[in-house]
Amino acid sequence: MNMLSFVRKALFKSTPLKDVPEPVFCLLVVSKKCNFKCKMCNMWKNRQKSPERKELSLKEIKYFVDDFKKVASKPIFIHLIGGEALLRKDLMEIISYIKGSGFNSSITTNGFYIDELMSQRIVQAGLKGIFLSLDGIKEETHDYLRGIKGSHRKVMEAIDLLDKYRGEDKAERLSIGVTMTMMEKNLDEILPLVEWAQNNGKINDLFLNACLQPFDCENYQQDWFLNKDYNEIWPRDIKKVSAILEELAILKERGYKICNPPEQLRLVKEYFRNPHRFIHEEKIKCPRGDLAPEINAYGDINMCFGMAPLGNIREKKFSQIWFSKSMEKARNEINTCKKDCDTVVNCFYKIENITDNIQG
Repeated sequence: MNMLSFVRKALFKSTPLKDVPEPVFCLLVVSKKCNFKCKMCNMWKNRQKSPERKELSLKEIKYFVDDFKKVASKPIFIHLIGGEALLRKDLMEIISYIKGSGFNSSITTNGFYIDELMSQRIVQAGLKGIFLSLDGIKEETHDYLRGIKGSHRKVMEAIDLLDKYRGEDKAERLSIGVTMTMMEKNLDEILPLVEWAQNNGKINDLFLNACLQPFDCENYQQDWFLNKDYNEIWPRDIKKVSAILEELAILKERGYKICNPPEQLRLVKEYFRNPHRFIHEEKIKCPRGDLAPEINAYGDINMCFGMAPLGNIREKKFSQIWFSKSMEKARNEINTCKKDCDTVVNCFYKIENITDNIQG
């Protein structure tokens, strides 16, 4: 029996090992802080929401990574997100530690802090994949949606600099991707941006998200998209959105650098037609319960955005919680969930569609 099997058996004696899946992806929120004022996110408005809670320290993150090895035996991805991940001064140390522990790491960033020196540090730290948020092919569109003038130019500069320093070794080479959120304001720029990415040799992949109610809202409302405050976010011409999604699905089938599988892109049509009734059921199996835990900036362990945290890594080791009865119960609830859920539309339809692209 290898060491991982021994640890798994010791931590979870009452359930057969075959019933306890290994995670294949992990989200780690390294900071809630953000320097942007995005139209599709309220995180920047709520920076003082939990002033009494301190974000995880470098030491605590290292302890988590060490403990995570008791749960995951393969070099899976630990994806670092924010807020803005690069606002953490010790982010390169986190990336280096993850790599040294045998895992891969990737980040999503707005790209604003990526200059010549930062590009070199990112590559030297051993980051495997980076996704830069790009919400418009036009400078004015992206800058408006992101709330920061010059942000589009910074993304383009970041792509050039990262490509300059990432080296030629395909096995170790940093993968550069862009991620775009589909909104009313940028609908006409989705297909041009996809073509731009396809013809840009510096870009490895593109991931598309459907717009949701802005993150970190005080109150989540079922009819949020009918609120006039979100006229620039929620698409008004659903036929137009459906046509764009169908074209995206066809482009993916033709081999374009789109991470989303055609099935997901076509499923998103149903979401935009009737977000009230978007039930994953047999159309999509939510992967959060079995495969993709999230550790937030304060150490809470989240398996579903609609469930309370299952614990906190400051109070109990992640490995103990992963093999616990409470986790088993939560996993079963998620896997048999029939609730209306719009979040699942973007929730890793197939995780390999992200991680395989990064590794490739």
